[in-house]
Amino acid sequence: MKIKFTRRAVVKSALAMSTIIPSIGLIGRVRAAPADLPPLDPKDPQAVTLGFVLAAGKVDATANPMYATGQSCANCMQFLGSRSESRGGCVLFAGKSVPSAGWCKVWRKVA
Repeated sequence: MKIKFTRRAVVKSALAMSTIIPSIGLIGRVRAAPADLPPLDPKDPQAVTLGFVLAAGKVDATANPMYATGQSCANCMQFLGSRSESRGGCVLFAGKSVPSAGWCKVWRKVA
């Protein structure tokens, strides 16, 4: 029995493999634990730009009219930790941990 390979079949297989192989590398990745990440310094230029504070209760409501009571990193969609953790990673501050009680201007409600 002869197996014939068409150019179309080879190209389709190559395209499929080019998406599958990188995906396999993502499967085994483990997210860094918050304890492994250094804490975000509130004086960091990006933190200052985003109005980051260590405790949401200390947010200046006049300077941040979007702030509402009850908002914190723990209930923000950018937060990478669980609500029960005291610290976690943040999408906005890569490689740094933020306190779950913190807040910044990019806070978005968890869907």
